[in-house]
Amino acid sequence: MDYKYIPVRNWLLERDVLSIRKLEDNCEMPRDTLRHFLNERRNFPEKHYQSLLKELVKYGFHQD
Repeated sequence: MDYKYIPVRNWLLERDVLSIRKLEDNCEMPRDTLRHFLNERRNFPEKHYQSLLKELVKYGFHQD
């Protein structure tokens, strides 16, 4: 797993009330992309990283 994705993964795992499916839909990524990433089955695709960050900022995510 790429280390730059670890803060995103940890942040999402701490917030179980967020809908993973809705995040995927809002970011226009294939279903189960985040679920596989959160369960450490696959790496997160770089091409969806910026759209995910843009969406997560709406919910309070920030990078240090």
